[in-house]
Amino acid sequence: MDDALLKRLNQGEEPAFDYFFHRFFPLMVTFARRFVVDEVLAEEIVQDVFYKVWERRDSFTDVQALKAFLYISTKNASYNEISKLQNRHKHQTAYASEKAMAEEPILQDIVRIEVCASLSTAIRSLPEQCQKIIQLLFEEEKKPMEIADELGISVSTINSQKARGLMLLRQRLEGKDLDLLLLLIAMDYWQF
Repeated sequence: MDDALLKRLNQGEEPAFDYFFHRFFPLMVTFARRFVVDEVLAEEIVQDVFYKVWERRDSFTDVQALKAFLYISTKNASYNEISKLQNRHKHQTAYASEKAMAEEPILQDIVRIEVCASLSTAIRSLPEQCQKIIQLLFEEEKKPMEIADELGISVSTINSQKARGLMLLRQRLEGKDLDLLLLLIAMDYWQF
């Protein structure tokens, strides 16, 4: 489906552009936020990058080339904004510049953003109660007893829903998504 839409984008069809914009805009804003603290500025940077995508729409051979362009352009545009803001916002840009200097954390950020997007989609596809329990356990880092009190159910129900949710997530995150999740966990584990 993506390849067909990319061909339509190459031909200048706006609905195809809209599809890729809505699909990748939130990811790119999250990525830009690794460099610039202000969310509005991050959104402006990504909007400018998508303007460049439209200008060069006929040059993308596949979706991976489009994604690579988005990441590289977002990073470069973020660096440019940091340079412009250095005199006005010393503390903000010093922090962002330090984070932006090392390329390895950038790769980790890309992997983390992709994995989080896949994981979030998989969690949203779980049955309602299972989804809520997984979100409370892992996103809000609540203890089973806290969740049981909050939802008015037993701790054993929490534990069985957790086990069910993890099993369903393993099934839904097969292949590259699961490999990326394991890589992310390994990268976090080996950082001291």
